[in-house]
Amino acid sequence: MNDSVARLARLTPEQRARLVARARQGAPERESRVPRVDPGGPIPASFAQEQLWFLSRLAPGVPNYNVPFRFALDGPLDVDALTGAFNDVIERHDVLRTTLAATQDGLRQIVHRHQERELPERDLSGYEEPDALAERRAFELARTVFDLEQGPLWTAELQKLAERRHVLVWVASHAIADGGSIGVVVDELAKCYTARVTGKPAQLGENPVQFGDFAAWQRQELTAERIGELLGYWREQVRGYAGLGLSYDHPKRPGLDGRTITFRVDPSTGALIDKLAKKRASSPFMVLLATYQVLLMRLSGRDDIAVTAPLAGRDRPEFERVAGSLTNTVVLRTSLRENPSFGDLVDRVRDVTFDALKHADLPFGKLVEEVRPARDGQSNPIAQTIFSYAGTPMTRSETPFGPDVRMRCDGMSNDTVRFDFELVLDEKLEGLSARFEYNADWIERASAELICQAYQEILASAVRHPEQKLDELPAPELPRWEPEEDIPEQVRRSTGAVSPLEERLTELWAARLDVERVGRDDDFFGLGGHSFLATELVADINDQLGSRLTVLELFQASTVASLAKVIEETPGTEPDEPDLAETVESMSDDEVAAALRRLRSRA
Repeated sequence: MNDSVARLARLTPEQRARLVARARQGAPERESRVPRVDPGGPIPASFAQEQLWFLSRLAPGVPNYNVPFRFALDGPLDVDALTGAFNDVIERHDVLRTTLAATQDGLRQIVHRHQERELPERDLSGYEEPDALAERRAFELARTVFDLEQGPLWTAELQKLAERRHVLVWVASHAIADGGSIGVVVDELAKCYTARVTGKPAQLGENPVQFGDFAAWQRQELTAERIGELLGYWREQVRGYAGLGLSYDHPKRPGLDGRTITFRVDPSTGALIDKLAKKRASSPFMVLLATYQVLLMRLSGRDDIAVTAPLAGRDRPEFERVAGSLTNTVVLRTSLRENPSFGDLVDRVRDVTFDALKHADLPFGKLVEEVRPARDGQSNPIAQTIFSYAGTPMTRSETPFGPDVRMRCDGMSNDTVRFDFELVLDEKLEGLSARFEYNADWIERASAELICQAYQEILASAVRHPEQKLDELPAPELPRWEPEEDIPEQVRRSTGAVSPLEERLTELWAARLDVERVGRDDDFFGLGGHSFLATELVADINDQLGSRLTVLELFQASTVASLAKVIEETPGTEPDEPDLAETVESMSDDEVAAALRRLRSRA
């Protein structure tokens, strides 16, 4: 391993991302400036916000895109100073006062004036089990459903467990926050709190770049030409991918009810992860991901494995201190063919990851719109699972919070899922911890427990003996899921005359898609429809036809003919009541007698 590669291996994930960003496409970094927008004017939504706006309409009332955190505060806490510090941070960051609005020009961010907010406090110190009560209450808060139009898009609560023990719960919509921005907010909260209790100025630096500035810059940078370049790369990355093909314990049906299993990686295994990462010029993320892909190969019986992974999106210095959702999702597809050693697989994952970093500017939603994979509103349309690894200073150690208080950070789950299942690993004070989150409507807990145990067994063996071929790694017991049956084509060619409803739908589709003609068997997404247009089309249809169509139903029936059938079977208004006398006259004596018995039973 040459010296430059060895130095690369020692970089933190954020340093490595920034280095890769400077080498994108082998060209020098572009000198584009980040524009400053007027917070009082129209501010475009980011691409991620557009996607989340759509998803909130696809599955309304479900908190599956929340960012929940708990912070343990140990020491003599000044609650008034903490409340004031909260307001200092809210006033400093526009995104914490932002809502979203759909306009004729697209989705826009609306920044509201700062109004002083109280920090709700819940005193649990008088109860026998305050910790358990605090945990249950935090879970309730983590399931808060945020209205992206009305706001506010975050909530917080201070829980008092004892005189010198508190827990701060902070939950936000992913539309305004991600893991990186939580670090920014908490760091500034600590500095503002310290300033208030000591009487000294807060050490915050100049006014930060706002999230609205980032959104404007993102639109400026992602020109049609640049999007075309990125799409060319990602189109090839996902071409021909067949998925995991898993049938699970129960048939797939719409549902986002999740459950979580937690476990801790043995400390001796954790040390070997770092050692192997350095030896292979990679990172712990890559070693852990390689293990996960081996597990998925065993689970699916396939050697072409893709997972999605979130990237911080903070590779420019201007964005390191931005509060907001900068995270983007990328697809990491690795070939496990030819039975490589585990060490060689880590090399493959490293190369795939570095290549993805060079093309990470494309919003994940744009990729979904472009490749138009089969969508049923249930599984994620490109990959069925997500892998996440976080190793930030905020989670690895205690943080000073004023002169006498120490703070510890802990991520948490709210029992919702965005993918079929996902694995989240965090570096914490006590070592490497993991959360396996799964769709409880499809997967039994016993199956999830087998997966967690198998991951730990494969990981322990792989990092101790990375020279092992993949077929020599442990083969622990896994769920016996049969391969998923091929899904038939959603809609066959329609026959017969075009109905008046189909004709009206084709007119609405043509107007919204800006095309001259729409056929009854044309697919909405095949004609260029995408997430945001889908929400607008559904609104048009319901407004014009008086129906109660949902965005999910458009995804499941994306041709004019199939959608017309859905609307006919679920009309938006109740049919006119037939004349009672005529109804009774048309019934047989037995039917009348049965109807009378039902009426008497309800009386």
